[in-house]
Amino acid sequence: MTLAADLLEQAQHLAAREQGRPKQASLRRAISTAYYSMFHLLVDDASRYLVASSRLRPAVARSFEHQAVRAAAEAIGAISRSPNSNHWVRSHLNDPISADLTSICDTFVDLQKHRHKADYDIGIKFTRLQTNDVVSSAHLAHALWRRERNSHNAHVFMLAGARLLGSR
Repeated sequence: MTLAADLLEQAQHLAAREQGRPKQASLRRAISTAYYSMFHLLVDDASRYLVASSRLRPAVARSFEHQAVRAAAEAIGAISRSPNSNHWVRSHLNDPISADLTSICDTFVDLQKHRHKADYDIGIKFTRLQTNDVVSSAHLAHALWRRERNSHNAHVFMLAGARLLGSR
């Protein structure tokens, strides 16, 4: 299994721990791990797309930044909702942007927001239901990505996430 798949499995395991009254630590780690499963899924595929050499992929993967991938996801989501928008990545995309890619991008942004709350906002209490919803959304995004990963627009997303298309 890949790191992304292992992380998603771990998120599901953490979300199901401690029947009855789960520990906040388990729920928070499940949410955070669900996000990281999605990040590593995208970065792994982008690295494979960008370089053929398996020896170079770790260095390429390390160059990805969470904020850049989020910016690319937000841009594609915004263009999908407003096709006439004049966003920096617009000229690289084919019409229409699939509902699957839009969902993947929106889910990535949502997962990152949830991860920030889980990792940094100790004033929030998470429920198992909320946590399961987050983990389920990551699971669905993984499945959608497997269908979408070879499309032109998915490649644009990966290149934009790597800051190779730039916002100039």
